[in-house]
Amino acid sequence: MAIGPDQKVTTTGLMDNKPTMPNAPDLSALGKGQQQSAPQKAEPMAKRPEPEQPNVNDRIDQVGQANPESIAQVDLMLSDPDINDIMQKLAPEAAGKIAQFKGEEKIVALPSSIVKNYAMKMYGGDEQSSVQQFLTDLSGEQPDDTNVPPDMATQTDGMMSNQNVDQEITPEMESIDQGQEELA
Repeated sequence: MAIGPDQKVTTTGLMDNKPTMPNAPDLSALGKGQQQSAPQKAEPMAKRPEPEQPNVNDRIDQVGQANPESIAQVDLMLSDPDINDIMQKLAPEAAGKIAQFKGEEKIVALPSSIVKNYAMKMYGGDEQSSVQQFLTDLSGEQPDDTNVPPDMATQTDGMMSNQNVDQEITPEMESIDQGQEELA
């Protein structure tokens, strides 16, 4: 609460006084003492020289020399004729090099997690051997994991062969087998 100029109580402060506005500064003399010059033109910026990129074929050859596994993966993916054609359109400057990888057969890509899960479910064992067995079955190759040594597999008179195959069964042998005769 405040008491106004006529001794009345006010709640908003002084009421009968009008606000005084400050006078604006006189700017009319501004700029008369200096001459204005023409706007300066900006100097053209010097262009930065662009780094020279080696030829696309040279870059591909450099990658192949540095990391042969990378080129093997590129070879696998670019052997699909459809992917090869698309890549030649995307990078026409490298079309000659890309065309080297083109094959005749389409590629089916499966996520490795799906292959691992399926192989573990079907073949059991550890992950690596089950995936290897799955890939062997897919390719139609016969596995080389036989338990018989190579020199034993060719012999016919080993423990595994039936030694009585060449003998003729006589009536005496037959009666012994049926329990009718006893050996003396």
